[in-house]
Amino acid sequence: MDGAETSAGPAPERAPEPAQGAMRTGIDGAVRAAISRAIVRIHAEHYGKGATQAKTYAFDNLIVTVLRDVFTTVERTLIDLDRPDTVREVRTTFQTMMNSSFVRAIEELTGRQVESFMSQIDPASGMGVEVFVLVPEPDARAQSTPRSVPGSPSAPS
Repeated sequence: MDGAETSAGPAPERAPEPAQGAMRTGIDGAVRAAISRAIVRIHAEHYGKGATQAKTYAFDNLIVTVLRDVFTTVERTLIDLDRPDTVREVRTTFQTMMNSSFVRAIEELTGRQVESFMSQIDPASGMGVEVFVLVPEPDARAQSTPRSVPGSPSAPS
């Protein structure tokens, strides 16, 4: 399984590499675990509670952190009182205000620039996701000498 999971216990220093044939991103298990810890830390520092479990996946230019048990006692109470929209609104405001903290953490841990950051919660399951789209890395093949187009002046005869 691609991803590194953290929970209440300490995370391993290095997770195993993806199985042969798995999608490689240059973001190994140790970095994914560090991303999970950073996301949980930001939530804990600013909400007073972080998720009890977090797992980060990396695919090409996409990083997704899945968080479990994300809600505070107040948020759970509002959800139980059939006010999930209130929780969603407060969470959306929080994410907007904390955008730079989340983006900075990902950029520092991956060495890549974040193009877009999105966040969502599911009041029914108690889960949340943080999604980061990274700026694509230049493709080494695209940087090689351009191929000539047949019929163009630079095309071999």
